[in-house]
Amino acid sequence: MDCYVFKNNALKALENRHKNAKFDHPTLLKMSIKTKLFFCKALKIIDFEEIITMYNEKDSNKYIEPLLNRSENFYREFLEKKLESKKEDTVFWTVRSRSTEELIGTINLNTFGDTDLVQVGCHLKRNYWAQNYATELLGALLDYAQNERKLKAVHGVFNKDNVASKRLMENLGFRPYESRFHLGVDLFVYRRDFKS
Repeated sequence: MDCYVFKNNALKALENRHKNAKFDHPTLLKMSIKTKLFFCKALKIIDFEEIITMYNEKDSNKYIEPLLNRSENFYREFLEKKLESKKEDTVFWTVRSRSTEELIGTINLNTFGDTDLVQVGCHLKRNYWAQNYATELLGALLDYAQNERKLKAVHGVFNKDNVASKRLMENLGFRPYESRFHLGVDLFVYRRDFKS
């Protein structure tokens, strides 16, 4: 009971802090992706608890070291930073089922760390793994990156041990670009160039 009250009070405080904030950067205003099965919209405070539940699923962050084994408070602060980001090149969306409106995960298009690499990402709830949903979602996100954002290339950055992400990147037309060592982890960086 005390934990529930704390969550509600923390959520109310966050909502009050953002109540009068204007999130008016053009990317967020234009952004809405629909696929055959899903719709994606900009992150909202009301989404936090569902996303945190996903982050707490077994193996959810196995290959996402910055999110691995963190507290709910950490996750809440992480999501708040995403919500507050005004950077033109950073967008973080929720993904929901078109038929049930259930949150099934998140997708992102942002720069990687303090580099100039624009990356795509997809984080799904466990029961949506291995069903080609990430392919559907990232395919739509790539279309957005090329046609709406007019990007010349995007990257996929992932842990070298993450075989599923490597296969996904290859299926989406990404090719090996470089290797990096970041936050103590060996990473592959794949790249997809868009034709003009």
